[in-house]
Amino acid sequence: MEFKKIKQLRKEKKITLTELGEKTGYSASFLSQIERGANRPSLEALRKIAEVLGVTVAALLASEAPQVIQDQETTTLGYKVIRNSSGSIYNPWQTNSTYYDTLFNLPVHTNNMVISKIYIDAQSSSSGKKIAHNLCEINYVLKGQATVELKDETLTLYEGDAIFLEAFTQHNVVNNTDDELMLFTLQF
Repeated sequence: MEFKKIKQLRKEKKITLTELGEKTGYSASFLSQIERGANRPSLEALRKIAEVLGVTVAALLASEAPQVIQDQETTTLGYKVIRNSSGSIYNPWQTNSTYYDTLFNLPVHTNNMVISKIYIDAQSSSSGKKIAHNLCEINYVLKGQATVELKDETLTLYEGDAIFLEAFTQHNVVNNTDDELMLFTLQF
């Protein structure tokens, strides 16, 4: 997968590969390989690049999408366009300790793709019980420490760790610490 959007944004902002490397801590060679699709970046690398370029990681992941327009209607060109933030913050579990900040909710063929930041208060959990849904899910720990309760085991994830869950996998994300937990979640 090429990340042409990185090169496009870098050029628009008049940032050289060397300058981007200095600001992200990665070599110009590595960044060039990412732009050309010769190297697959980690989510952490994308986060650092996005931060320097002043965009979201989701914007980099949606790099091959057509130009953004005002609404989500299918155009005569045959594509859907989605703003980089839906602006919806919601609490699906009706608790005081967890809320979701939806970054994207994309109709993809017959399924949806939902990209969110999830905030879980100290000593709390995402849903209060193990749940399963019909979407695959990737959870990346942006801040804090997550305990993921699965059917037969419990895993601890630290900042920078991620977990992929197949659709219909029962799980509950717990914050057993005294600090807020923040996850980047992709459901598809």
